[in-house]
Amino acid sequence: MALICSVLVQNWQEDQGLLAQGRVFWCAIMANLLSKTLSEVHPTLRTNGMGIGNTHRRISLGFFPVNKKNPLVRKYRKKHARADQRSYLSLGDDFGSSVRDSNLHLRDIIDEEELIEQEDGGELSRTVSLPSRVSETLDVSSPGLDWILQEHERRYSSAYGSETEEQEDQSSVNPYYSRELEYEEFMRRLQAQKAAAEQERTRQLRRPSYVSVTSRGSIPMIYQRYRSVDSEDYEDFAHETVTVKSEAKVLASYSIPLMITFLLEQIFPMVCSLTVGHLGKNELAAVSLASMTSNITLAIFAGIATSLDTLCPQAYGSGRYCSVGVHLQRCIAFSMVIYIPFAMFWFKSESFLALVVPEKELVALTAKFLRVLILGAPAYILFENLKRFLQAQGIFDAGIYVLAICAPSNVFVSYTLVWNKYIGVGFIGSAIAVVINFWLMFILLLLYTIFINGKKCWGGFTRKALTHWRDLSHLAISGIIMLEAEELSYEILTLFSAYFGTSYLAAQSTASTMSALLYMIPFAIGIATSTRIANFIGSKRPECAHLSAKIGIGYSAIGGLTNCCILIFGRRPIANLFSKDEEVISLIIKILPLVAIVQNFDALNAVAGACLRGQGMQAFGSIVNLVVYYLFAIPVALILGYIIDWKLYGLWIGIGLGMLAIGVIEAYYVLFPNWDAIMNYAEVLKETEDDEDSDTNSYFTDSDDDPDEDTHLLAR
Repeated sequence: MALICSVLVQNWQEDQGLLAQGRVFWCAIMANLLSKTLSEVHPTLRTNGMGIGNTHRRISLGFFPVNKKNPLVRKYRKKHARADQRSYLSLGDDFGSSVRDSNLHLRDIIDEEELIEQEDGGELSRTVSLPSRVSETLDVSSPGLDWILQEHERRYSSAYGSETEEQEDQSSVNPYYSRELEYEEFMRRLQAQKAAAEQERTRQLRRPSYVSVTSRGSIPMIYQRYRSVDSEDYEDFAHETVTVKSEAKVLASYSIPLMITFLLEQIFPMVCSLTVGHLGKNELAAVSLASMTSNITLAIFAGIATSLDTLCPQAYGSGRYCSVGVHLQRCIAFSMVIYIPFAMFWFKSESFLALVVPEKELVALTAKFLRVLILGAPAYILFENLKRFLQAQGIFDAGIYVLAICAPSNVFVSYTLVWNKYIGVGFIGSAIAVVINFWLMFILLLLYTIFINGKKCWGGFTRKALTHWRDLSHLAISGIIMLEAEELSYEILTLFSAYFGTSYLAAQSTASTMSALLYMIPFAIGIATSTRIANFIGSKRPECAHLSAKIGIGYSAIGGLTNCCILIFGRRPIANLFSKDEEVISLIIKILPLVAIVQNFDALNAVAGACLRGQGMQAFGSIVNLVVYYLFAIPVALILGYIIDWKLYGLWIGIGLGMLAIGVIEAYYVLFPNWDAIMNYAEVLKETEDDEDSDTNSYFTDSDDDPDEDTHLLAR
């Protein structure tokens, strides 16, 4: 029995040994199998632990859960699918980006990494090292992709910092390690590829940084476009070579089309007056009163549109192209809301005008004209804003093509609706012609934008147009004051000249009309200059903006001298054109030389004021205009005209001294500005846009439920 037990114990021990050997054998097989399987996994899919490194703050670009407590994530989660996962392509969404355009995804960087990987045989990290400070800018689109080199160096050090035996052991398990290069050769080849990439990109696309973090740690902004150095669609203001000669040519090429455009616009009110003038003196007076009222009112909306002289060119110069379209929508929406009370005033104008004008028939005709004009004012607002939208993109000749069609058609329509015996409606036909002309101008300019040039900065309709009206109003109110201060000063002089007699009133009307017409020449120079200044400020090149300002001021002297010569040498033909009365002709001939001298001051005033708008200093310009015109120029004009009895000479001397003072003050601040303050203000405007992007993804799309559907990216 004892023998049997001992044999059984021995057999059991032998069986246990065999089982143990079997388990070891199978464990060895499974371990070998597992190691071979892991060796076949691409190294880029293997991370340390859960993908969070210890030596760097880095986020694995695989999938990771949403941290609702993260201030960079919690506000910017999409309201639809994929709320519980984030991948590499949705990293921008985690940081507040509204990018959903497949053309704007960061997959291009992945393709570049894989291309380098194929050429080198090396492996690229799929992990992005975040900067050590929030204020640092992660420029993942720089030509050399320096962050890739740094990441390679770190990965190489961590992977090959062990002993040689361990490396050999690793290479025996993982075939990818056998293809790694020595460190020196590895870095040399990457540096060579970096230099080659820089040379290639000088001939091809230059990309701005996809991700930029502002110095105050605001939400990064994802640029929505590529900028091409050689592209005809977009100017690269940040790298444009600017000299005195080149800038002078650019400003001249911008100014000449604008001059033609503005001069053609001034023909329309003249056609209206000439058409109605033969109906009778009451009709002519009613058109004059209605034109004065409408001009003062429409100047308000032209002043609001001047805010685009700052916002749109700065956005275009900084590469935020679709922001130009958002500024356009915002300004139009703001103007339309402001227009509502003015439309009501025009509709009820008979009651208000009766308090000023005693003649009931004149008031009735004027109110009738203004009621019809209510339908045309929205088209005028749209046209003025759309025109500045194109000007911000350097498109200045569109107005010429539009007005080349509208100017002759306005003459034909006005004559037909006033005088045609079949469809003519008399006096009110002139108002209908104005409405038709305004809508025709806008429709043609819109068609030009859609089918010819200008739509590249349109990103679609957006709810963002209904925000930041307070910021817009700061620029708009200043622009209104700048335009209205001068507009009303001319009207005040015309009003006071009536006390000298009918002949003096006629001579003053002629001088004011010619001044307003010739003012378009320096005004065009100012618009061109302000656009260039704002473009360069947006691209952070204040030295180029300063050069544009100096050349613009120089051009103002040329424009003023040109106007002066026209009035002096053409004073007799001008007098004969406006009147047949010898007394009126004599007064016009005598006053025009003085008006000609004033044109030099007015030209400096026009260009310097426009430069201030380009610099975003409308507030300063509005204060200067308001104070000088109404506390100095007009009082001096009244003293010289009435007390000293210089009549029209006194009025024009007073207004001329005011224009000289305004021009000198504004030109000084244009030529010797505080660029730090100007650039800081431009940065504030940009950061305001970025903050708005962080609040909402508010673009109108056909299907907001589809996260993969392409949408437009707007910076504002």
